[in-house]
Amino acid sequence: MNFSQYFKTPLEQMIEDQYRANGLLLPADLTIEKIAAIFEVDVVYYDQGPFSDNEDRVIFLNRYENEITQRTIFFHELCHVVRHSGDQRWMPDMFREAQENDAERFSHYASIPSFMLQKFKLPALRSEAISRIAHTFRTQPEFAQQRLDHIQERIADEEFLTAFSEASVAKNDVEDDNEGLLPQRISAFYDYNDFSRPHTLVIEQREGFNWDEPLHIVVDGNYKSCNLPSYMSKESAPVLSGDLSVCPDRKGCLVINLSRVAWRHGKSASRLYLPMEAIDDAVNF
Repeated sequence: MNFSQYFKTPLEQMIEDQYRANGLLLPADLTIEKIAAIFEVDVVYYDQGPFSDNEDRVIFLNRYENEITQRTIFFHELCHVVRHSGDQRWMPDMFREAQENDAERFSHYASIPSFMLQKFKLPALRSEAISRIAHTFRTQPEFAQQRLDHIQERIADEEFLTAFSEASVAKNDVEDDNEGLLPQRISAFYDYNDFSRPHTLVIEQREGFNWDEPLHIVVDGNYKSCNLPSYMSKESAPVLSGDLSVCPDRKGCLVINLSRVAWRHGKSASRLYLPMEAIDDAVNF
């Protein structure tokens, strides 16, 4: 698999960062005890059915289940403890389903991390690759198959988007763009306390910014995640709500008044930081 075309969601990146920071670098490191300690969760083994208490941050596992079953349940319940609140017994179906879907994604990322998997040369035969993943990461074969499918689908999607983007750039280079649009790279920083939408968009212009002309961008929600520096360098400049206007005839299109940004920060910036709050203000007021 071509992992260079695989991009990680903010949730997946957060889990990887936690693992790396605590020295969990190999599949053998992914023990229930080590991971529970990282996320500050207690695990109790007893003779009843499994469940979790997110208020007390404790997971109960049946001591008589086999190791693979215990691990499957642990990773699922870990998400409920770390990320969710409320009692599912009294939740509306929609909320409960959303939490279960989130726990399913979390368990895939946490039990078979992509940064570990990409170190392995998997067999060409699909059934053998699934068996190898299941054995190495101590999961059910069905679970390993789902994870492999997700990774392959995401790589295929990214390869398609890359090809589409390159074709679009080539077309824009040939055609005269009357709207002042140049190929852009827009990525997103997510706050680890809220993965529902980006916190800040990071805008980079392939040919540099024309500070004397307005910049058109399309806010469509399809962004790769990135890290946001803890300081503001001279190569970057923030965009305020007053710098924005909405294109009345193009859905999702915003116009950034670059001359206003340049007046505040000069013309040396190579990237713009656009907080989602600024977009909300521009759209709603």
